[in-house]
Amino acid sequence: MWGSPNHGGSIWRCSQPKVGLQGNRSIEDERYLYAIAEEAKRANLKADARLAGGVGGGSNGEDRPPTEFLRMLCGRNNESDLIMDGSNPCSLKIMDMRPKSAAMANRTQGYGYENTNYYRGASINFYGIGNIHAVRDSYQKVCALCLSPNTSNIQWMQLVENTNWPSMTRLILSASWQTAFHVHYNRLPVLLHCSHGWDRTSQVAALSQLLLDPHYRMREGFSTLVEKDFLSFGHPFHTRCGHGEGKNEQGGDEGQLS
Repeated sequence: MWGSPNHGGSIWRCSQPKVGLQGNRSIEDERYLYAIAEEAKRANLKADARLAGGVGGGSNGEDRPPTEFLRMLCGRNNESDLIMDGSNPCSLKIMDMRPKSAAMANRTQGYGYENTNYYRGASINFYGIGNIHAVRDSYQKVCALCLSPNTSNIQWMQLVENTNWPSMTRLILSASWQTAFHVHYNRLPVLLHCSHGWDRTSQVAALSQLLLDPHYRMREGFSTLVEKDFLSFGHPFHTRCGHGEGKNEQGGDEGQLS
């Protein structure tokens, strides 16, 4: 859904796999992701050859900043996952936006997450972003806090933190930044998903593209981004924003939500 014009880094998105308690596999899915990873490797080799001035140039990524700069860039946090070198065999990064506990619980409903033993060269991380129910609860708390005439000015910062709204915002921004980092610096294909793939996935995919591509920071590009990553992927604006709904009907029963 987005690819770098200069190397093999790219962003892909989907919904969760139907693994279930039986540990079901999809050979087609495994082959498809492996093909994406292999094509990214070929694109990176071509990019390295162009930088070296001809075919057969080095494959060390001459345009890659020094490791110390990358360590400073990521705040020296999570370095082992973010900063990859030749000893790291990862060729495709799977980023699951959910808490791992939620992803495991979804297996009881026939869903779940990828078993990387079957996906050659892939690694998976979980990013702990809450589902729509947690977001709605946090939003209601922060709204009530802002509208309350009895809110304590002295405790304001702590009260805002207690709503979990800043925490959720930080998690989404962190996942988006890490997506952009893997694509831009590690030149990896990144697969994003949550449950259905239309809430958290859309947010992280769109924000990471804003970081990577200046086109999407312009008015026309931003409208294209919203259409591409929200409308076209079925983001339920009607139930999320409550347009036309009664006061007690907003959101409805969404069942298993992203």
